[in-house]
Amino acid sequence: MSFFNAASEIAEAEGHHPDLHLTGYRNVRVVLSTHAVGGLTLPDLVLAAKLDAIPVEYSPKWIRERNVVAAEGASS
Repeated sequence: MSFFNAASEIAEAEGHHPDLHLTGYRNVRVVLSTHAVGGLTLPDLVLAAKLDAIPVEYSPKWIRERNVVAAEGASS
């Protein structure tokens, strides 16, 4: 839920409000668009970059299941 709180603070500061969808308690989908133009605009992309920078804490189970540590070590 911390992602949603951080996203809402950033969106409010930007004056832009994405649709946030939580499914399966762990999966988040963010939909950005400017309804007035029917598509993406620069403010959508700026907000996307800021949302992408929000730190996310992964559970040890999630990391284990995806072998994230081994994959990161292989690319170094």
